[in-house]
Amino acid sequence: MIQTRLRLLSREETEAISLVAARMRLTLMEVVGEEEGAAMYSLEWLVDRVHFHLDPARSTGVVFVVENDTSAILGHTIVRVEPEGTGGRVGLFSTTYVDPAARRLGIADQLLEAGEQWIRAQGLAAAITHTTAKNEKLIRLYQKHGYRIVEEAPPFVRLWRPLTPTTPPTSPHCSPPS
Repeated sequence: MIQTRLRLLSREETEAISLVAARMRLTLMEVVGEEEGAAMYSLEWLVDRVHFHLDPARSTGVVFVVENDTSAILGHTIVRVEPEGTGGRVGLFSTTYVDPAARRLGIADQLLEAGEQWIRAQGLAAAITHTTAKNEKLIRLYQKHGYRIVEEAPPFVRLWRPLTPTTPPTSPHCSPPS
């Protein structure tokens, strides 16, 4: 069994931020195809997007990473507070990635559970993610954790799950979007 450690990424970790950004691109390439995924966003934009989630002046968000015993990052998830169309707020899993060599070891479960715990601590009553309908692995992962597809706008789907906040809710929105 591989030894892992879950932790938050900090703004000072430029090499790790670049790795997370590169893996965001790999996620896109896996989901929408190599050529289209590589062309969607520049690596510089993706690096800035990771910084966006780590800068409290720009976003209420975090980046969780799971490392092995040599501090190699095996996976990450990015979570942020997102406004809802109903005027409330929800916790959004922006991206989740696990290195192919480390898949099927429970790392994605660890990341999802940590993200949900963070969302609850923000006082939010629901969590969501968006992906393409073709991303069957991610959809299965989230469904295993109680998420359900609440919106289909091909080629995308939206998965949603109610959560019980650990702090008083900051949003009245806790039922699935219609």
